Amino acid sequence: MTHPFDSDFTVTGKQKERYLRDGFVKLQGFLNADVVGTLLDRVNVESTRGMEVQDRSGSESVFSSKRYGFAADKTGIFELLERPFFRRTLTDLTGRDLFLTFEVSFEIEKNVKKGFPWHVDVRSFGYQFAEEFACSLWVPLHPIDANGQRGGMAYIPQHVLPGDFVYPADIAIVKALKARERAGRRTGVDDYFDLRLGILNSPTMKELLDVHAVEDDFEPGDALLFNKSVIHRSVLLGEGELSHRAAYVMRFVDATSRYDLNRAQSLEFPSEQYGTGPSPYKPSTRQHIEIAEAGAQHGDVISQCTYFSDRDRRTIRGTKDPIS
Repeated sequence: MTHPFDSDFTVTGKQKERYLRDGFVKLQGFLNADVVGTLLDRVNVESTRGMEVQDRSGSESVFSSKRYGFAADKTGIFELLERPFFRRTLTDLTGRDLFLTFEVSFEIEKNVKKGFPWHVDVRSFGYQFAEEFACSLWVPLHPIDANGQRGGMAYIPQHVLPGDFVYPADIAIVKALKARERAGRRTGVDDYFDLRLGILNSPTMKELLDVHAVEDDFEPGDALLFNKSVIHRSVLLGEGELSHRAAYVMRFVDATSRYDLNRAQSLEFPSEQYGTGPSPYKPSTRQHIEIAEAGAQHGDVISQCTYFSDRDRRTIRGTKDPIS
């Protein structure tokens, strides 16, 4: 039987080559208008849910709205995962069976909210072993003109500079801050983020990344698939017709990926160390450690963790006829 989300989208050989070379690929016309409308509705509902926490204690949020982990019913999302074109595209490009972990949304405001600087998604994938595969599907819900108002993303081809080395750094950062404390130097949440963001945003590194940055135009229905090694940043939405730009993101891990409790605990460090006092740090998400609180042990397969009560509907498996 047909479904409103169905599509005859097919990946080309050139798109697969680009994904394998660069770690990212634009999927033009990937999603139809029914899917885009469903995703925009989800983002709008989530943006009205409760109060948003800040990325840094005492700092202005870099987004006008940001949500990690959607509370709304996922029936529509699971129906999208079940569509043959969707399953075939993602598994053929990555060469893996995938497991949907979390939904995320970001919204930037014209000339005001700058979004994230150069980064990889350490927090979004802080629950798996650093060396294991993960990827994101980024779906802008408003048009993006890379040579006009902009407001999209910039990304670095992985063959130029992959960001794998950043993932183990969170544990090293925690050790460095503890060493400062032992030496009698009091630390705060700003020290944590200065170290964490400084890895990819020092003057030298930023100059290198800015030179190699890639931006694309997008229309609603286009999407960007990129693996977790791709260094990327938000691009300011400048003067123009749009007052804001929203994007919806799906996070996927390899279906055999394992839970890394050590990395999850390192991401809890700023909450434990700087979570009290006159300006307490409030994290954007605790999903990484909530998986353990739901019973997961170090090394457990994430796709089998009871934290994901609907886990049977989150896995997408490849076909026997991958793209040649």
